[in-house]
Amino acid sequence: GQLKLSIEVRGRVLVLHVMEAKGLMGKEYQTCDSYVKMSIVPDADWKCRQKTKTVPDSKNPVFHEHFLFPVQEEDEQKRLLVTVWNRERNSRQSELIGCMSFGVKSLLTPDKEISGWYYLLGEDLGRTKHLKVATRR
Repeated sequence: GQLKLSIEVRGRVLVLHVMEAKGLMGKEYQTCDSYVKMSIVPDADWKCRQKTKTVPDSKNPVFHEHFLFPVQEEDEQKRLLVTVWNRERNSRQSELIGCMSFGVKSLLTPDKEISGWYYLLGEDLGRTKHLKVATRR
């Protein structure tokens, strides 16, 4: 699957706009009840975690939600982790569909534009990097 997002910097605040996803697959290729969770990691503090509303029954959910992440100096060595989850029907369990992460310090670079479609990576890879989907010219 893929996730479309943009990250903007306003002073010492990261503004994350989660737009939409496409090609999300649940178990047995069913549609997903998906949501996106974001946090600055590593972080023992749960207050920094934010999530979108759950979009039911869609392989291509549209979220269009904005999230603010104030950045402290000690956060510059951390990563902004974006995870996409499928909430299991009739259960409180969720399964990880995929994730990606961005170095906080690199996001604060003024001319670095993060915007567009990104691949959802497996958990281990996604915790260390992000992969932009190449735009067709």
